Amino acid sequence: MIELEEFEEGNPVNKEREKFNRRNEAILYHEDPVGAVFIGDSITAYWDIDSYFRHTEGKRLINRGVSDDYSMYCRRRFEADALQLNPELIILSVGVNNTKEASDSEKAADIIQQVVSDIRAMVEESKNRGINIVITSVTSINRPHTDFQGIRQDAIIEINRRLIELATVENIHFLNYYDVMTIDDKLNPELTIDGLHPHVKGYDKMAEVLTKQIKSIKLQ
Repeated sequence: MIELEEFEEGNPVNKEREKFNRRNEAILYHEDPVGAVFIGDSITAYWDIDSYFRHTEGKRLINRGVSDDYSMYCRRRFEADALQLNPELIILSVGVNNTKEASDSEKAADIIQQVVSDIRAMVEESKNRGINIVITSVTSINRPHTDFQGIRQDAIIEINRRLIELATVENIHFLNYYDVMTIDDKLNPELTIDGLHPHVKGYDKMAEVLTKQIKSIKLQ
């Protein structure tokens, strides 16, 4: 079993580390068959997976989302929280928090490169282990009270464009939540409370996209 230590002091993913270690331990010890691991940031963490999906063969559906996760932190915990559980499928969704640092076009370019590079690395690790993986779009934001909203929205559009290219090259699914949840480059206000996180109607849209596209595991 890979049991991660906490990252550097103040890292936002530390708050879930001990809980995930113990849960991973139980799954591995009991040799629970895992149908899918959902991994990413708070948009994944807040999704009540069990309310939306069942695996028709009774396999586990595991949520390893962490509030305020960034692509580089997700990459560092990817082996422990996804690969070692040996799921049929990994659903990877991360990147929106990286864009919080996009205060100008130069910083945005670096952030775009970081997110795509980290996701590419996780895709390659999954394929090297023979584990199917799908990647999702980064959903937009609708927070006009915050700084640099326009720069962040443009960065998200470019990240998604590059992720579509990545999915094509790697021959994997790209789940496009962005198009069904966005109006005029902003997250549809009818699908969110705070302009970032979906509420139940937003998650309904995401579930529709996932179930229409993913046939490699037996979800209902």
